[in-house]
Amino acid sequence: SDLMTSQPHLFTLSPHTPVDEAIATLLQAGVSGAPVIERLKNAENDKVDCRLVGFVSSFDFLPREESGSLVTLGDMEDSETARRILGRTVQDVMTREPVVVTTNDLMKTAAETMAKHRLHALPVVDANRGNLVGIVTAKDVMRDVMKTASKALPAEDNYSQSVADINP
Repeated sequence: SDLMTSQPHLFTLSPHTPVDEAIATLLQAGVSGAPVIERLKNAENDKVDCRLVGFVSSFDFLPREESGSLVTLGDMEDSETARRILGRTVQDVMTREPVVVTTNDLMKTAAETMAKHRLHALPVVDANRGNLVGIVTAKDVMRDVMKTASKALPAEDNYSQSVADINP
């Protein structure tokens, strides 16, 4: 959990965000995907819970035929296709029930899950309540590998880059 991105730096989207706004926001943030959450007030403790309802990646925004196959991007001049894409919201294109890891999982589990499902990011949910608490990315996994490797070698060994240089 010390390597994942969490609040207040966690980037999320609402399921009601228009697709064009979501694409612009992702581009501005420099990320290729984000957890999709609904904010719900918890009656027990008066806090706001972030319920994970999906995940959206850049591939989800690609225009598709009714059959599911991708529309040739050169054919995008068709205004009907453009309206079909831009007239949608994040909930229309997101992956529902995304693959996740919990706060009880080790980084090794996250890395194995990413490799198995060919993902570059995984939402992290609270093991007890199921609310979104963070996201683990492929970069986080690489940082963990470097951190673990540096601990395993004697201090006099030199690296081309120190672990301190690669931490966010």
